[in-house]
Amino acid sequence: MRKIVFILIIILGILNESKAQCIDSLRISPTFPCPDLLYNPVCGCDNVTYRNLCYALNRNGVLYYTEGSCTGFELDVFPNVAAQEDIITMTFSQSQEKSASFMLVDVWGKVFIQRTLPAQKRFEFQLNELVYLPRGPYIAIIYNPEGKYRYVKFVKL
Repeated sequence: MRKIVFILIIILGILNESKAQCIDSLRISPTFPCPDLLYNPVCGCDNVTYRNLCYALNRNGVLYYTEGSCTGFELDVFPNVAAQEDIITMTFSQSQEKSASFMLVDVWGKVFIQRTLPAQKRFEFQLNELVYLPRGPYIAIIYNPEGKYRYVKFVKL
């Protein structure tokens, strides 16, 4: 009986150690200058979707990853802090080609933009109307008929 308990403790220790090896805290550098700003998502071993490989490895210390998003349904807004004249790019990616709805609201729930997006696996768009938005925080929301949704907050300066 003692041998079984001892073996279980060793197995649990190994499993716990492998989970701890997912992130290397010595490699975390939040201000690392990633040259590639394009949205090319990777799923980290911590089950978090990162903007691209540079963000995962260099800014967050991820040791293992797979290509693509973790959930198969993601929304990215870049830059998430934008000056008045900046062009904001939104990228929607999903694993299946299904139509989705897009909505842009302020923090008080006022809807500024509402659109249906085409049924594509990846759809990147720039909203010219964003140049005319008043300064403040906004929420970009995307959802599909199955009830999946994602939202991203950004600030217009």
